Amino acid sequence: MALRELTVQNFAVVESVRLTMAPGFTVLTGETGAGKSLVVDAVALILGARASTDQVRSGTDASRVEAIFDAPLAADDDPLADLVAAGDGTLIVHREVSADGRSVARVNDRAVTIGGLAALGARLGEIHGQHDQQRLFEPARQRELLDGFGGHERAVDAVATAHRDWRATAAAATELLTDAHELARRTELLRHQVEEISGARLTVGEDVELEAQLRAAQHAEIIAVAASEAVAALRDDGGARDALSAVERSLATAAQHDERFVSLADRIALLSAEVSELARDVEAASDGVDLDAASRASAEERLSLLYDLRRKYGDSLEAVIAFGESSGAELERLENQEGERDRLRQLEQHRRSALEAAGQALSTARQDAAGRLVAAVNAELPPLGLPANAFGVDVEPTEISTNGADRVTFTFAPNPGEPPRPLGRIASGGESSRMSLALKVVLAASDETPLLIFDEIDAGVGGRNASSLGQRLRALSAHHQVLCVTHLPQVAAHADAHLVVGKRAVDGRTTTVVRLLLPDERSAELAAMLAGESAGDEAHAAAETLLRSADSLQQ
Repeated sequence: MALRELTVQNFAVVESVRLTMAPGFTVLTGETGAGKSLVVDAVALILGARASTDQVRSGTDASRVEAIFDAPLAADDDPLADLVAAGDGTLIVHREVSADGRSVARVNDRAVTIGGLAALGARLGEIHGQHDQQRLFEPARQRELLDGFGGHERAVDAVATAHRDWRATAAAATELLTDAHELARRTELLRHQVEEISGARLTVGEDVELEAQLRAAQHAEIIAVAASEAVAALRDDGGARDALSAVERSLATAAQHDERFVSLADRIALLSAEVSELARDVEAASDGVDLDAASRASAEERLSLLYDLRRKYGDSLEAVIAFGESSGAELERLENQEGERDRLRQLEQHRRSALEAAGQALSTARQDAAGRLVAAVNAELPPLGLPANAFGVDVEPTEISTNGADRVTFTFAPNPGEPPRPLGRIASGGESSRMSLALKVVLAASDETPLLIFDEIDAGVGGRNASSLGQRLRALSAHHQVLCVTHLPQVAAHADAHLVVGKRAVDGRTTTVVRLLLPDERSAELAAMLAGESAGDEAHAAAETLLRSADSLQQ
């Protein structure tokens, strides 16, 4: 996921700069105060760093930074998958900071929060400055790096799975009631509820039917009179049945002489039959309306029971039935709780043993990897001007979790005879940066961070160790894209690409400019770094020697 292009506008003293970034190892050089660190600060904004209104060029409304990354295809379950797909394999990150303090971030034209950008930035790049808090110094990150170096992925997954299984069993066990009195009370209550609901032999919808029957019984006399009148209107002489019979005879006669009336005659015949059926149904309905005293009392008693069950257990009979089923299931679980408790206790012990075994296997692997990592990193320290054997890794036991049963701490002892301290508490920024470089060189194959930026990592490094520093930065670029701000020509000589930062006055205002040196321009820049702008022949000769020496080391 290499950084391909960086555009900076109205950022501090930068008016407008567009940089085409090369893969491999790139250095930024220039005189003090020219604005080299501004390029680093611009990239930091892209990676989600906090913005400041001081970064907005005076007289403008906002500063803008845009970076284009070549992003490989992401797996479907990768959080970056949608963003990469939206950019067709490219990530375009845009950050704007207005003069009134507002900050806007977009990734492939999608607005993201600054927190979201920072999460993305942690995967895109890492900045190592003299006093920056670096992910490298976080305990969790140190543990991840040790596991990556040792190839512990399967062992870590095994611990996480075992821990998850053990916690699930423990949680299930805690849900069981342990108080005997509370267990008896709860069991008795559930048994009463289940018996009360099951004993009622409920039928969905019967309360609605009973309510309808009782409402009809209250108006039985009115219903009987109305039904009787309806039957009479259908059956009596001169009623609907007689009228329909006359129509039926007439249409039958017409159908004998005209086929168009055949279907009409059939329809009236059906209608006459329906009238007769309707009269019988009205009589039957009216016969069932009036309830005797016993039937009414029984219906009212049943409905009262249904109302009581609905009041206790649900708003409808469906809810009451469901409550009874749920209570029955819980009752069965509680009645069998002692056996379930024993089963869960045994399962919890088994899974705890499995977790401890997985944790012990991971701890053993970490101890072994720690020894190998210490040896590899310490071999890198003397060429960087740091004491031999100053780096250490403490793997201390701790309460087991999803990450294992170890606390991993990288330590550093800059002064012989003094005890080592956690790496994150090193006082010297230069030592911190060089220490991180040594770690990066060793861990390069297991560290997936694509872009590494080192801001004046050579602080405190003399010429004797500068070439070694450059060699290691170049070696690091085999696994990462490396950008380094440096003052040392011995470091710059090892770069694949060389950017020079300078200042110029335009219309009375100072602005920073950045340009990429052509191959035949590098010698002059290195000579200026050695002896100043008025460098003579000796400085130019020394610069040529540095370039030839760096080239020979790469062959």
